[in-house]
Amino acid sequence: MTGTMDRITDAGAWRRIDGGWELRFERRLRHSPERVWNALTTPEGLACWLAEAVIEPVAGGRMDLNFRQPATDDFPDTPECRSQSNEVLVHRPFTRFEHTFGHPESIVSWRLEPDGDGTHLTLIHRVPQAWECDLSRTLSGWHHHMEGLDDAARGTRHPWSWPRWTALRVAYAEQMETSA
Repeated sequence: MTGTMDRITDAGAWRRIDGGWELRFERRLRHSPERVWNALTTPEGLACWLAEAVIEPVAGGRMDLNFRQPATDDFPDTPECRSQSNEVLVHRPFTRFEHTFGHPESIVSWRLEPDGDGTHLTLIHRVPQAWECDLSRTLSGWHHHMEGLDDAARGTRHPWSWPRWTALRVAYAEQMETSA
């Protein structure tokens, strides 16, 4: 099953694959691949849009994330909800970056291609079936985080908004329900 959202700009898509799900987002950013790469792979860049990070920028290196969104009932201020240890799998500057995400079989792949004066960015997140999750939560999380990539490429922190995330989650859940 594949789904997309007409009601939300730059919506993600999802489809069932062997062993789980594939989530996909595509964006065109008005920044060079080098600037987008820095937003995706440096502690300074990641802190602007995703999480505080410690990253070893080589295949096999670690990528520890510490999320700083305000605590809620769904996401309390506990180490289990805030900290994530991941592994860098592929590190090809300015073209491809892959890492685990919260589970060894949860793989995030970032693909960058020059596009005129900017960058075409594709995010593919392979979510394993064994990783019990609500896909609408994951889709809305990536969607909202990726809204901050333009700011991050300029070195500016993008604020997190639980109301925005909640609206996205509801919209994705509704779309997933109607496409089932």
